[in-house]
Amino acid sequence: MRLSNRGKSTQFSTLQWPFFFAFVAALFSTATAQARCNNPNRKIGYCVSIYECPSLIEVVRRYDLAPRDREFLQKSQCTNGYGQSPYVCCTPDKGFTSSNDGSNPMPVTSTTTTRRPSIVKPPSPSNGKGNVLPVPPACGPNSLDNKIYNGKDTPLDQYPWMVLLEYTQKNGKPILNCGGSLINQRYVLTAGHCVVGAIETEVGPLSTIHLGEYDISTEIDCIQEDCNKEVVKLGYEQVIPHPQYQPNNNNRHHDIALIRMAEDVTYTDFIRPVCLPMASSRQAINVGELLTVAGWGRTLLARQSNVKQELAVPVVDHDECARKFSSRNVNLITSQLCAGGEFSKDSCDGDSGGPLMRQSDRNRWYLEGVVSFGNRCGLEGWPAVYTRVADYVDWIEQTLRP
Repeated sequence: MRLSNRGKSTQFSTLQWPFFFAFVAALFSTATAQARCNNPNRKIGYCVSIYECPSLIEVVRRYDLAPRDREFLQKSQCTNGYGQSPYVCCTPDKGFTSSNDGSNPMPVTSTTTTRRPSIVKPPSPSNGKGNVLPVPPACGPNSLDNKIYNGKDTPLDQYPWMVLLEYTQKNGKPILNCGGSLINQRYVLTAGHCVVGAIETEVGPLSTIHLGEYDISTEIDCIQEDCNKEVVKLGYEQVIPHPQYQPNNNNRHHDIALIRMAEDVTYTDFIRPVCLPMASSRQAINVGELLTVAGWGRTLLARQSNVKQELAVPVVDHDECARKFSSRNVNLITSQLCAGGEFSKDSCDGDSGGPLMRQSDRNRWYLEGVVSFGNRCGLEGWPAVYTRVADYVDWIEQTLRP
């Protein structure tokens, strides 16, 4: 039985398994309403899509949503509204007030965006913050949709730090193969095997970083009437694998790398950095704890999912995992983290370099692992192996430059 390197079709590549979802119930119940409604302040408004209510969209997009704000949003819900759900009773109000004067809502405007072709740009000067790692609330935001409801589809702005890496094949055609995570305006964190080694000879050289992607099969990504902004495609200045990473070693120790992009990224609702487990904020990772892995999950031969997907995977005891992989002549070290091991639920080919994440009690997302490799995909009792990010924060900080 051969090991599977999750980012390329090599002697380690194997069959791919899809993600299985675990969805949660809605955060709140809704109140019966018609086209006209009363908001929590008893002001008369119209029942419309949250995306067409400028006053409440402004509330939703706040970095730190206070409990009182969340309560106002929940109590603003209505049914039988116009446009895409969730529906809210729209007025100029942005929170609870003592007023009840029955004022009319703000004019409703559409926020749908049309995507234009992206252009790969040459290197440009940095804003001087390339060596700065963001901390909450400037990183790891929750999805805008998750503040209102939990639906059956991954929201367009879910995990806005996730990137896709594009390579140029020998025939000159582009191919998307690995993932990564945006960690600040200039750098992406990915797996070492996504930038050096067999991927260069068997797939092709890295060419472009895609940011803000959701559905790779469409030019414009929309859920009903809500569309995200255009995908940003950037070149890169430098790839920096960890100095101790050995591309030809099956142990995959230190399988982590930085990519310095050709220019600074402008943050949007769909492009934003993830938080790193800094020494001042990191927490122990406990056996059995559920972490979240996300990606597009595909191989070079078949695309299993065009849409960004997520999966909760349990952390596995390191010693137990090490014994398991030793039977395949793979020696794991403590800077490698094991998670998963459930049948058909796994990260897989095409997910390499992508994030293994934890959500904090303040609803901020932290990057705990980078998808590295596994023994095939989705095999019962065989967890996937991730590079433990906390063990490399010092190297990351020392390597970043303005």
